[in-house]
Amino acid sequence: MSETLDKGLDHRTRVGQARRQKMLDRLIEASIMVFAERGLNGTVIDHVVRCAGVSRGTFYNYFDTIEDALEAARIALGREVVLLVNDTVDAELPPAKRVALSLHVFIELARQHSLLLEFSARLGRHSFSFGSVLCQVEPGFHADGVQSGAFRDVPEDLILDMLEVGTIAILGRVMAGEEVDVEAFVAAMLRVYGLGFEESVEAAVRPDPLVLPSIPVDSLLARGSVAWAKSHP
Repeated sequence: MSETLDKGLDHRTRVGQARRQKMLDRLIEASIMVFAERGLNGTVIDHVVRCAGVSRGTFYNYFDTIEDALEAARIALGREVVLLVNDTVDAELPPAKRVALSLHVFIELARQHSLLLEFSARLGRHSFSFGSVLCQVEPGFHADGVQSGAFRDVPEDLILDMLEVGTIAILGRVMAGEEVDVEAFVAAMLRVYGLGFEESVEAAVRPDPLVLPSIPVDSLLARGSVAWAKSHP
């Protein structure tokens, strides 16, 4: 009898968790859509709940402020982009080449999708970046590189901070229409990992052609980009 009750409770718990996650995803998607259509200043709770088809009360069950919702949105979007990048980059490449190619793909994706650049420029230090989600996607990457001798034993937190600040800054310059030497930037990031100057410059050369990932039509990036294009003809 007790075992049957436990199974029933477990099932209800799983159903409840799935329902909560589905609503959270719905609110995050709505936040991205509203941001794409209205920009940062136009993204308010009323617009998000209207887009999601829920009440303000439901919104407050998940977020305290619109800033919290945008934070969740940038994490979801950034994670999706980095996963796309990782799926494109050959895992058998040497660690330095993997970092270099990943950064090239990440920056080019952002260059081709104004929504990513807008998120970066408007949310600033709280934006997504390659470094901010790399540790979630591949938590052992840095340690494995150090162990293999490919990287120096530089504190991982320092590397992630440099990657985060660096990628946000470079995307901001791209958005501003400035000429950006991406290879020089990638080489500088590799030197943060402990590579020497010549080694970093060699590893940072952009492949020609640069192969980009296919963006699934149902992804947040694709749907958000469509909303952005409609609002910014």
